[in-house]
Amino acid sequence: MKRAMIIGAAGLLGQYLTARAAARGLNVTATFNRTRPEQKEIPLVHLDITDAIAVETAIYKADPDVVFLPSALTNVDECEKFPQKAWAINAEGTLNVASACKVAGARLFYISTDYVFNGEKGGKYYEFDTPDPVNVYGQTKLEGERLTVDADRRNIVARVSVLYGWNRVSEKTNFVTWVINELRQGREVKLFGDQYVTPTYAPNAADVMLTMAEGNAVGIYHVAGPNCLSRYEMGIHIAEAFGFDTSLCKKVRTEDVPLMAKRGKLTCLDINRVQAEFNIDMDAFTTGLADMRATE
Repeated sequence: MKRAMIIGAAGLLGQYLTARAAARGLNVTATFNRTRPEQKEIPLVHLDITDAIAVETAIYKADPDVVFLPSALTNVDECEKFPQKAWAINAEGTLNVASACKVAGARLFYISTDYVFNGEKGGKYYEFDTPDPVNVYGQTKLEGERLTVDADRRNIVARVSVLYGWNRVSEKTNFVTWVINELRQGREVKLFGDQYVTPTYAPNAADVMLTMAEGNAVGIYHVAGPNCLSRYEMGIHIAEAFGFDTSLCKKVRTEDVPLMAKRGKLTCLDINRVQAEFNIDMDAFTTGLADMRATE
């Protein structure tokens, strides 16, 4: 891989993919839609992935070996409230990119989610477990997976879970930075004690994905942290890592909080495949938090 294209470079994962790819000496083209990232010496292209012609033109001009697609509508409740918008971006947008990649001879590296599973297994999910999304977000991302794999068998799908890290491009928060902001202000945070995920450190995930693309990765992989934690347990770890009062973290049940979209109770991802095939270790949650503390 000599040339990489990052579609959605202003997002949390996209910004780290862009920076890490450039640091590896790759020829990088990055796209944005609403927020323009401050990426010096990297070509930036405005792109709306729902515009098929614009997508095909951008990919043709960039002539990439691999196109990374972290761009998506990821707000779970917004997807539930505006399903047509979610399908247009997450499914039809993915089809546009996958089709253009096929024409250009590029591989597509699609970023998916643990929300393709219903969370009722009672343990970590493997890549071969049957998806059964319980909300619109998961349904649209699962369709994106199908479109990616069907377009070209060389394509890659990487499922992540609760990406976190410092957002250097915009004010948009993720779960970890939201908790940090609240605790820093001395405010209580209500956190689910019965929803379990495998938090994924965005800089680490970006490095691993680039290694996968440079190797012989093909098909579906889980690229997530190794720790299966409840949102409440995550909050305690965050408080301890940053020296905040852990008593500000209040455990609640999902059934006690009105949510527009249903969430799976345990959607943790097994990562043995990616770690074994590429001889890498995904960062533990405490490791990611320590790095955030050191780089704040």
